[in-house]
Amino acid sequence: MKLLHVIDARFCANAPAERLATLRVLTGAFGVVYLAVRGHVLADFRVSPGHFEPVGVAAWLGSPLPPPLAFALYLAALASGVAFALGVRFRWSGPAFALLMLWVTSYRNAWGMIFHTDNLLVLHLCVLAQSDAAAVLSIDARGRSQRPLDDARFGWPVRLISATTALAYLVAGIAKLKVTGLAWMDGDVLRNYIAYDAMRKSQIGTIHSPFGAWLVQYAWPFPLLSVFSMLLELSGLLMLRWPLPARIWAGGLYAFHVGVFASMAIAFPYPLSGVAFASIFECERLWRLRPLVGLYRWFAGPSCAGTATE
Repeated sequence: MKLLHVIDARFCANAPAERLATLRVLTGAFGVVYLAVRGHVLADFRVSPGHFEPVGVAAWLGSPLPPPLAFALYLAALASGVAFALGVRFRWSGPAFALLMLWVTSYRNAWGMIFHTDNLLVLHLCVLAQSDAAAVLSIDARGRSQRPLDDARFGWPVRLISATTALAYLVAGIAKLKVTGLAWMDGDVLRNYIAYDAMRKSQIGTIHSPFGAWLVQYAWPFPLLSVFSMLLELSGLLMLRWPLPARIWAGGLYAFHVGVFASMAIAFPYPLSGVAFASIFECERLWRLRPLVGLYRWFAGPSCAGTATE
């Protein structure tokens, strides 16, 4: 029981309200931009119903939705995302955006390739939607004369988001071991995969990585890269125990995604944006940046006398 008390005390330790609110702004803004940029994929389903194989929360559908309804749900996700990021009626817009993003991405996955790149974003939105992420830096709280003190209600969502990130990568690492076993560590699996990816894409005329095609000529980097990626994916929950190792781990994962993009031209937008790892850092310090000071004061309202990181 003592161990459970220690875990509970650490997980629910106090955190600044601005940190959780900053995560809401960053994650919500990313979600809105992501929906807008990928609107041609997420909102247009004028294809043969024969391609429809529903998965996830869309699995109960026996046939595709009428295209106008699918588009209306996409627009509702976009609108609720703006409200989410701005903190407008967050009690309703928070859960609405999380659920609509879950629906839109699941429905998109019902039409062919399943995109795993959306999963972590949706999970983070679900955590934020259940928290008091609009207590500050929101339209709901705009103009309040006093900001809430550091509190556990702002701490547990931040730590749960970090733990969710670590668990997502842990699952990816376990999946690699399940498929390849310890053979992953010798580098041949990774090298062959990059070579196959470059050759296939060049043959069908799509974007491929010349760097990856060049790199596979050499065998020695791949055992190092394979071990590095596996250690990153399996060690996240341990690294989160201490602030500095957690930040080094997050930096390593960011470098990992840069490497994937450079060697295979495969982009994971959410991690590459850095927002996926923001909970591991004191992200409220972003408001100290000169271009963001005015935005912070607008969020906080005319009664704000300073910045978020006084």
